[in-house]
Amino acid sequence: MIPVGRLKSNLQFNKNLGDLVEVMKLAATSQFNQFRSKEEPSEDFIRLLDDVFGVLLSSGAENDLLTPKDHLPALLFLVSSDEGFLGELNFLLVNKLLSARRQEDIVAVAGQQGANYLKEIQINFSFFDSPGEKVDVQLLARIRDYLLSQYLERKVGRVYVVYSRFLNITSQQVELEVLLPLPQARGSSRPIPHLLIEPDPEKIIEGWIKAWLDFRLFQIFWSAKLAEFAARIMHLEGSVQELGRINSHLRMEYFKYLHSLSDKSIRELTAARLIGRAK
Repeated sequence: MIPVGRLKSNLQFNKNLGDLVEVMKLAATSQFNQFRSKEEPSEDFIRLLDDVFGVLLSSGAENDLLTPKDHLPALLFLVSSDEGFLGELNFLLVNKLLSARRQEDIVAVAGQQGANYLKEIQINFSFFDSPGEKVDVQLLARIRDYLLSQYLERKVGRVYVVYSRFLNITSQQVELEVLLPLPQARGSSRPIPHLLIEPDPEKIIEGWIKAWLDFRLFQIFWSAKLAEFAARIMHLEGSVQELGRINSHLRMEYFKYLHSLSDKSIRELTAARLIGRAK
């Protein structure tokens, strides 16, 4: 049996820890609400880009950048977090990347947590800081330029992104999405009889891909940040409930010990009185 002093100390420690976790959960909830209150990426813009792409293809513009080159390595880009208290989310993200990775593939990571996992299993990777709560567009531009340069220079034949997609406050989904090459089925615009393309179709398509990557990366990091906040809230809520369960057990043990001590004292007093009367 745990000594009563240790039981009392554990109860106090768990209470203080529970209060701290509760504060962290409230802070994560506040961050989630503040982030979600900002203007979300416009779906109309991505549909407009798709229409432009459809026009380019229907006009006869071609570019071998739209054709996958499976004989080349792939580039897998992992979007992870800089902070912990996410339960198994970062672990699931890394596992998704590893399940898709071939020996020759190139890996890049945004976020310290994903980098820490890959360092432990000794996988080489290029590292980028996380864009943070403000989704730093300058950092996104550097990530875009890196992904695009690897693809345009024919160092990789495909570019994938692994990230957590926000569904709701209780659910996040780990996704593996192809960023490059784009399927030629994108866009639904009808052919335009007279279309002038300057300076040339290849440059136009490269410019379109750059614009599309800008917006798609913003969408991905936006969703991943919401998923991160939501996962942290649920993980901390689970911790609060687990501490409550442990404390309930400790309180039961503590009061059971006190009652046992009280019963022992009563029995000893009663026995002493009976012995005194017998004398």
